[in-house]
Amino acid sequence: MTAIDDFFADLERRGHEPMLRRLSATVRWDILDGDRTEHRLVRIDHGDLRVAVSDEPADCVIIAERAVCDDVVSGRTSALAALLRGAAAIDGDFELMVLAQRLFPRTSGGSAGRAVAAAGGPPS
Repeated sequence: MTAIDDFFADLERRGHEPMLRRLSATVRWDILDGDRTEHRLVRIDHGDLRVAVSDEPADCVIIAERAVCDDVVSGRTSALAALLRGAAAIDGDFELMVLAQRLFPRTSGGSAGRAVAAAGGPPS
């Protein structure tokens, strides 16, 4: 299994994320790998989590190369930092992507804060 497989399997096992208890939405990850694209759909229903391999429409779609996804699910970078660097793209509800970051491990070096500052965002 890859880090990505482990991450989504862990979400499914976890089953609930209290920090998302007020959210009902779908988030899909399109993981680019050469000429293939893997799809992972996460349904969030008041914090309850369900994961599926599906390319059905979602409220928010995060699109990135496999290596970038590996870095995000491993906590080496944040989804927001990858987006600001142009290493990932989003289709749909941007605010939902920000909320979905609560599903990922925290980054170890504060890269998200540095990326926001580099993009001209407010200092922390």
